[in-house]
Amino acid sequence: MKRIIFAIVAVLLSWGASAAIVLPKVLGSNMVLQQNSDVNLWGKADANKKVTITVSWQKGKIQTVADGDGNWAVKVATPAASWDKQTITFSDGEAVTLDNILIGDVWVTSGQSNMEMPLRGWRGQPVEGAENYVFSAGKYADKIRLFTVKKARSYNVDKEDCEGGEWECASPQSAANMSALSYLFAYHLIDCINIPIGVITANWGGTRIESWMPMSALKEILTSEQLEAKHNTSIKPTELYCAMIAPIRNFKARGFLWYQGCSNLGDHDHYDVMMARMVEQWRKDWGDEDNSMPFYYAQIAPYSYGNSRGTNYPIFVECQLRALEKIPNSAMAGNTDAGEEYCIHPAKKNELAMRMAGFALRDLYGQGGVEVVAPSYASHRVDGSSIIVKMKDIGGGFYPGSGKPIEGFEIAGADKVFHKAEARLVEHEVKVWSDAVKEPVAVRYAFRNYVPCNFMNILGQPVVPFRSDNWNDAK
Repeated sequence: MKRIIFAIVAVLLSWGASAAIVLPKVLGSNMVLQQNSDVNLWGKADANKKVTITVSWQKGKIQTVADGDGNWAVKVATPAASWDKQTITFSDGEAVTLDNILIGDVWVTSGQSNMEMPLRGWRGQPVEGAENYVFSAGKYADKIRLFTVKKARSYNVDKEDCEGGEWECASPQSAANMSALSYLFAYHLIDCINIPIGVITANWGGTRIESWMPMSALKEILTSEQLEAKHNTSIKPTELYCAMIAPIRNFKARGFLWYQGCSNLGDHDHYDVMMARMVEQWRKDWGDEDNSMPFYYAQIAPYSYGNSRGTNYPIFVECQLRALEKIPNSAMAGNTDAGEEYCIHPAKKNELAMRMAGFALRDLYGQGGVEVVAPSYASHRVDGSSIIVKMKDIGGGFYPGSGKPIEGFEIAGADKVFHKAEARLVEHEVKVWSDAVKEPVAVRYAFRNYVPCNFMNILGQPVVPFRSDNWNDAK
């Protein structure tokens, strides 16, 4: 009899119990919410249960009802950015409160190992200047917040939530393990605009771009043969999109940063198409109907890539440049000066972060006026035994200055054999010549997988690798 009574009591208690609200991992204390927008809040409760949300920045309560599966979602308007600490309370009878929330701008960053590389660096692979940034990070606890999406895979099936991750305030300990490029991007933005910056970063070293895209997008742009070939990799197409991007796409954000491409080096004939389609998909996922979310990406850095004299790297950079024409509201940060011949993870992350921050300052925060675009080739003409090169996006001028040697140029005649060339600045053009080439027809700059070079504008923006020819078979 006692057992029966206990069983009845347990059933009655279970009927009266209220399951606590379950939130996705990306919604948490210490987060930054996108300013001046209708942010999404979502989660799970008991089926058909009323959910009440209270936010500290506005009066009143927001109410919704979970569906038959327990899912619920609401939109909440946010104010302009400020340093005021905010709270959000969710309740379906049992309250869950998130605190230490800031309102500012949120950026989503993604890519492979050079985006993943932490501020503390990796064994034998440092991040230049990291010590100063790590030990000063405590000053930015209420300025920089970062959420790292835990690595996970799901083939062609979108996951509802991340495998793990939590919002962290900047501190010496947390900053050391944060994506260096993401942290330094936020660091430089805050110095100029003085609002909280949140970063959600999802990265996996050695991965290909097709892993970060849904199958529907890939089928639109790839042949069946291409798609089949891309399945012959350790991480298959769609796996990271479904497991690491899909769970965060409801989180309102300001823009995207991307550093990826080394693993797709052989796809120089269609990588630009894939990247454009990926950006289109991500913007759609984030509800960006008018391409207002900027997409800033890094030129991959010089490296031997198996053969320092090879040219598959600069040919891929040409593909990255073509992507600018296909992706509205995009910019590519120059990275020619960051490469290391025998390390694929350059120590120079700060310069790249500043260049990406410069794009945001120009495009979003009304702080243009400083040249932030990497100079590139415009045209050339043959002048006797020399070639005169004209550049664009030169800003206030070039370095090295007039009369000083410029390294990284090569010149060739009709035989398509390139020779190391002398180069000097003559006013705003570059004169290039070589005693080995009496009748030049083509000129190249930094057009090897790795070659010492030093050509930039006076603000340090490095010239992008270029060639005046289209000879893929040249030596």
